[in-house]
Formats: sequence, C-alpha cells, structure tokens
Amino acid sequence: MTEIFRREKEIFPKDESLEKLFGENFNSEKTIKLNSDLDENNQPKELGNYEARWTELKNPDTGEIVEGKVYLPKGTKNFKEVLIIDPGYHGDFVVQEAKYADDFACGDRAVVVLRHNGIRIEGEDVKSCIHCSEKTDYAQEKNQKYIGKDEDFKWSQSDREVLTALKSLEVNIDQLDKIDVLGYSWGGRIALTSLMDLKEEMNGLGEKAETAKKIADKIKNVVLMGAWVENRPEVINSFREPFKSEAEGNYFKNLNVDETIDSMHNSGKRLRELTADKLPENLRIVGIHSIKDQDIDLEGETLPFFQNQLKGLKKKGSIILKDLKELLPEKIGGREPVVHDYPIDQVRGWIKEVIKKRE
Repeated sequence: MTEIFRREKEIFPKDESLEKLFGENFNSEKTIKLNSDLDENNQPKELGNYEARWTELKNPDTGEIVEGKVYLPKGTKNFKEVLIIDPGYHGDFVVQEAKYADDFACGDRAVVVLRHNGIRIEGEDVKSCIHCSEKTDYAQEKNQKYIGKDEDFKWSQSDREVLTALKSLEVNIDQLDKIDVLGYSWGGRIALTSLMDLKEEMNGLGEKAETAKKIADKIKNVVLMGAWVENRPEVINSFREPFKSEAEGNYFKNLNVDETIDSMHNSGKRLRELTADKLPENLRIVGIHSIKDQDIDLEGETLPFFQNQLKGLKKKGSIILKDLKELLPEKIGGREPVVHDYPIDQVRGWIKEVIKKRE
C-alpha cells in the first residue's frame, strides 16, 4: 500500500523523489505536482524530460522556509547534482525557469528555482514573480496572500534564502557530488550573504559545524548574473522612496521601510568587508555582467568587488558583456526587456560551460 500523509481530510501521497533530495525538509502538505509549466509570457508549456513540483523547503536548524519549483529528471532515483537558482527583485527572472529546466534538469541533476518570501500572490502585475498557476489556485483556496510563512517581509531573512535551500539538502548531502548556485541580481547578493552565513556555521563547533562543512564541500560553482552587490550607504539610502511606494502597493507583506533600509545597510557592510576567507574554500565564483546594464555600476561597484575583494579566491572569473540589447527578445513576461534581464541563450550556454564538470 502506498504510504500517505494525513491532515484532517486531505491525503498527501508520499513523494519519494523529493524525499531523496530533502528527507523531511520539505513540506508535503504544500507540495503540488505540476502537470505543465509556463513559458516567459505565462503561456502553458509542456514539461520537458522532467517532472516538476512546487514545494516548501526548510532549514532544519532554524525553521526558516523558502518556496519554489523543483525540477526532477524523469527516471532518476539517485540525484547527484543540484542547481539552486535565486531570482532578482521582485523575482520576475523566474519567467525564464522553463528554459533553465530544459537546459539543466537532466541526467542526475535537479533544479531548484526559489521565490522570495513575503511577495504577494495576487494581482496581474506580480503573477510573473509566482509563475505557477497551480500555486496561485492553491493559495487562493487556502487564503494564502503572500509567499512563505504568515510573517511580515524582512530583508534580513531574505538574505538567508539560499542558505535555507542549501540546509534543506543536509539529510542526503553525502549522496550528492556537487551543488551549483545561480544568483541573478538581488539573488546574487542573497547567494553571497548565505554563503557567508554558511562559512560562519563552519567556523563553529559540533555537529552543526560538521554538517555545514559537508554542504560547503559540495558547492562547486556560484554564478552571479548581474549581481546587485551595492554596498555604498548613499546609494542604499536612495531606495527609501521606492520602498515607500512598494509598501503602499502591498507588493510585500507589511514591508517596513526603516527596517528594510537598515537591513540593506547591514548586508552592505558585510559585503564591504567580504574577503575570500569569509567564503567556503574551493568554490568557484563567476560573475556575468553587461557593461550597459543600468542596474550594475561596473566602475563603482562590480569590478572592484571582483578584482579587489575577491582576489584571494583560488577560483574565480568574470564575463563582461559589452551589450545585450540587440540580442534580447522583443518581449519577456509580457513587457519590453531591458539589458538587466540577461535571458539570452548565449548566457545559458556560458552557465552550462561553467557548471558542466563535477570538478
């Protein structure tokens, strides 16, 4: 008889594939098996040679959670690789996830595409940040208004989303050969702050430190695509008015502008002080940037960060794109693209080259 989980009148079939990856660190009661996907314009798209789930992952040490899609190659029982993708702000990079699934959810590699906690699950203007009609329907049925736990949005907690995804893998970490992380824009910042948190855990004592070391040893490549590593206080302060508008529009649950700006300053200070010894050893960091990206200041922000602060890393690289505009499609997610979108096939090809080897 198939093992089941019961809660009130609902029945949840055991999901052996997710258990292979996450053990008990996923929420079976919030897992949805997807029969199809969506393309970049939110039109139905058949799944490739993989299955897809919407689920909730948990950091077993802290109880922190993160939601998103997990793509699992068909016919694979023992996963050896995981690619974790964290999107930008608000998260509309996820409209590209089906293409990334086609490219990367194959062989024995699973792909996890995260969403940001606190983002609204309703409204035409943000549906591309959820990008899952089944999740939208489920949330409406359960009266869930925002992604994640029923908590107010906290920038400081968002900085740990990638860490939560990494820690959710700890039960079966010995079975994995490698983990790769792709952070786009704000997601690149989150990847860095999460890795710093992981290194701090490694520097501790006891079982928690040993587990953190095991996870870190599996992380081979971190790709920062148009990563927002801004840390200058005067620039961070300039976001106060936009965040006021965000708060008034209820894009995030009870976004507190003062708390958000303070948290941005704190993460900015950490980034200013980031050096190679504050990251796990042996991982490779590769930055992909467009010189005409209006959201990336190469002279004041990105290049000094890679060339100076991270110069002590054994493995690093930077791909500088002169211009992306002529290579972009006409529409992405129903809107005209900007250089900061980085959705082109060429970029995915470079990422594939970066992460294709296990060493």
